[in-house]
Amino acid sequence: MIREQYLSQLRKLLAPVPEKLRREWLYDYEEHFRVAAEHGRSEADAARELGDPRIIAKELLLNYRVDQADGKRGSITLVSRAVFAAVSLGFFNLIFVLGPFIGLLGVLAGIWAAVIGIGLSSLAVMYEGLFGGAFTGVQASFIALALIGLGMLAGAGAHWLTRAFAKLTLQYLKFNSRVIRVRK
Repeated sequence: MIREQYLSQLRKLLAPVPEKLRREWLYDYEEHFRVAAEHGRSEADAARELGDPRIIAKELLLNYRVDQADGKRGSITLVSRAVFAAVSLGFFNLIFVLGPFIGLLGVLAGIWAAVIGIGLSSLAVMYEGLFGGAFTGVQASFIALALIGLGMLAGAGAHWLTRAFAKLTLQYLKFNSRVIRVRK
């Protein structure tokens, strides 16, 4: 009965993982119980050797989320899921993973807002050139083109920074998960 409870809890906790991968992982744990029974150990001993299924599920989910984000070349959405999976592993990660991640994400959002502002300012210059008195139409066109070019360059830089941020975050999460495994 212990074996079924253990595997059922693990199966439920691993629900976010695709069925095929979840079955592969669960097979390893079922195999552990089978080998333990062959060697005359009780199901309770086998479960104790494996550890708490909640912690195992959190670690497996962290590795899955990191691999998933790594495979999609650092999508911020997938990196965020990996960060929240890491945070679920303990208080240390809440402070040293989530805090800096949210802070840097705020900086990135500010950079993207500035990029959008530069792009939109070209519309304001064109409006001023057509309907206002500050610029002539030709001056407004040149200034708007310069602002569009600057916005495109800033956008390319912001895109590069976003990708670099995602890549560095994933590298840190991989390091963090290795440290957690070594510590146990």
